[in-house]
Amino acid sequence: MRLLRRTAEAGRLRIPVEQATRVIHAATTGATLTLIGEEPSKQDLTTSARLRDTVIASVTTHSPASSGSDLASRALAIDAALETALTAGPPAAGAGVTLRATETALLREWLQHLAG
Repeated sequence: MRLLRRTAEAGRLRIPVEQATRVIHAATTGATLTLIGEEPSKQDLTTSARLRDTVIASVTTHSPASSGSDLASRALAIDAALETALTAGPPAAGAGVTLRATETALLREWLQHLAG
């Protein structure tokens, strides 16, 4: 999740971090179970590499949002940065999230809505 959060902060994630985590977990679990269930002589070890490439392409963008035209990526980037700030521990003096919990929850809801 930390890697996905950094990806979102860079404006490269198409979907929220939690959803991307579930998609990646489901895909890797499915690939693993498929390979385990096959006879060793019939296993196609390229299956997991193809699935990996497909999943990465489905949850990430090709380049960071740079022009403001990709509102979804920017909303996800802000949400990921907010999540990082909230989980980074006690803020330094004058830094950190100054929103109340209810304000933070509302902002995150709006950002996730904008992200689609």
